[in-house]
Amino acid sequence: MKKSLILLALGCTSLNALAADTSVISITDQAFGAIANDNIDDSNAIQSAINFAVQNNKTVYIPAGTFNVENTLDFTAAGGSHRSRIKVTGEKRELSKLVTSSNISMFKVAHGVEIHNLTLSQTNSQKQGNAIDIPFASYRSHFSKLDIAGFDKGINGKWVIWSRFEDLFINNVNIGINLHGNGDAPAYWNTEPNGWFNNVNIFDNIYVEKSQTGIKLAAMGSNITNSTVQNSNIGVEIYGPANHLTWNNQISNFYAEGVQTVFKVKNSRTLDINGVFAQGGRSNARYRAIIDAENAGSITVHGMTGQDWWQHSAILKNTQLTGKLVAIGGTGNYDNQSTHSNGIIKQTASISLPANRAWQALPERITISGNSAYRVTVSGIRDGYEPVLEEYTLYNFNGSSRFGKISHVSGKQRIKFKFDAGKIFAKLDYSGGGGLSNGKITVEKVH
Repeated sequence: MKKSLILLALGCTSLNALAADTSVISITDQAFGAIANDNIDDSNAIQSAINFAVQNNKTVYIPAGTFNVENTLDFTAAGGSHRSRIKVTGEKRELSKLVTSSNISMFKVAHGVEIHNLTLSQTNSQKQGNAIDIPFASYRSHFSKLDIAGFDKGINGKWVIWSRFEDLFINNVNIGINLHGNGDAPAYWNTEPNGWFNNVNIFDNIYVEKSQTGIKLAAMGSNITNSTVQNSNIGVEIYGPANHLTWNNQISNFYAEGVQTVFKVKNSRTLDINGVFAQGGRSNARYRAIIDAENAGSITVHGMTGQDWWQHSAILKNTQLTGKLVAIGGTGNYDNQSTHSNGIIKQTASISLPANRAWQALPERITISGNSAYRVTVSGIRDGYEPVLEEYTLYNFNGSSRFGKISHVSGKQRIKFKFDAGKIFAKLDYSGGGGLSNGKITVEKVH
């Protein structure tokens, strides 16, 4: 009995000394008892250190070594979501390692959390669990200098605001970073219980390899910069609900290699992409597309470089894309509500012309400017059976028009154009027959 009282007193003295004398506690301190490299579960010891840190405003230090974690380390257990503001840091990420073989979220966090300088590994042969889970909201959190491998999702969060993700190396996961609004059904903005978008987050120097999706965000006002995705199905996916679009996201200095679809966007108002390199596949094994966008508003691309082969430069549904895409062999695949202009140079639309010499205005989204020259390509089926592929040069000098054919592949060479009040009009210059159907017109500014 006396010995037990002495040990209890020593334990209390140790805890009091930690609370009084230092702002940092170690999971290997006697009060907590984690032991590195023994292949024994350290979950209880690390959880005790986290609870103590939350209650006493301490930083948790994880020293060099490998520690086994088979139960979730819950930052909210001792004080709830709003009293979990602590920092957990290792010695260096290549030295301080947490490993698990269980289907768990290794860390469960909420507001104001910092996690730095660690390796977090799932050793099960199946990709399962999360390295870091934010199940319900986090703001002003910071995650940096982490190596993450083997999980279903590296970082999985819901309604994350004003937070930083930087210097992360994420490998062999299904999704590297997944910030969702409400599971697979994206949330609305500030409408409980549906929730919020993830808002004003920074992703800097993120590297994801061997994933289904590198970075997946239901987000607004977020910035992805200096980041890389390799050997994955999708590089970056940004999405929102159909009736409440996401907007004002930016991607800059992005590198993609071995990625089938570099950017996937759905239900967005605006996306600005500045500086991207995308490497495609072999000519006989082409990657899918640089951009796959649906109901994505306006996407602007500046400063893209790339190499190798693609099936498509862009796949667009109800989306306006501006900027040059470097995609060798890749063709544009656009619906009637979409346009792609290379720096407001190239525009595409559907066209049908009756065989009655009547002028037909091209869609209003096909815009022109004065004192300029355009290359116009027309394809389609004339008179119900004859394939057409013709190319023209058009000149617009202060609103007056001239037209001249520069080449043709087939057809009667009878399509004419004019400019009038800032619009382009086209007609078949003959009467009779079935006219031009299932046509496509591309207007490219050349001067």
